[in-house]
Amino acid sequence: MCTREHRIQIERKAESMKIKRTIPWVLVLVIGACITSSALAVPSASELLNRVKAAEAAVRDFKAEMVIIDANKKNVSGMGEGYAEILRLEKAIVQYKKPNLIRYDGYAEGIKATYIQNGYVKLILLPMVKQKVNVKDAPGKRQDTLDLGFLSSQLWKDNNVSVISSDKNGILKVKFDPKFGGDDKRRNIVWIDSRALKVLKREKYRGNGELRIRIAYGDFE
Repeated sequence: MCTREHRIQIERKAESMKIKRTIPWVLVLVIGACITSSALAVPSASELLNRVKAAEAAVRDFKAEMVIIDANKKNVSGMGEGYAEILRLEKAIVQYKKPNLIRYDGYAEGIKATYIQNGYVKLILLPMVKQKVNVKDAPGKRQDTLDLGFLSSQLWKDNNVSVISSDKNGILKVKFDPKFGGDDKRRNIVWIDSRALKVLKREKYRGNGELRIRIAYGDFE
């Protein structure tokens, strides 16, 4: 037989148990909210760099085949002086080697041609022709991994990088300002999928702010 005093004690005990069982669920909700908030937070340029370094650690080099058709040549004819030689190619093997070597081997109008950029030195090899140019202070003539469609830590060495914004889907809008080039104020605005570190779109601007070209990146086939 329960007295009134026993009932009160039992009810208090039940309330205590209810509170104790509720607290872990509250903690789960709070922790979950913190994780979600962290995931949606806009990363800094240095945080983005750390992720790029981790992602590229296992990559040393790669090779791919490139075919340039006349329609594409017209579309990218305004990309700048650094692309003039490449656009003469009809078909080429593209090679990349860390940290900053890009090489094209192919044929231009039936003549074998090789274009190599190793660091800031560009080498053009044609029959009876060997031309070497230092492009450190000519960002419009330089190529980098953005031209191949991916991010690399070398981009942070060559540019002042800043994250402008991020949308609800984690797409970052990032600005790349060349560190070298004197008064040349040209820049790149790049849209990046922060989850996959995938380059989605790129806009190249002249020093006067004029848009030179807009590039949309697709998956390789």
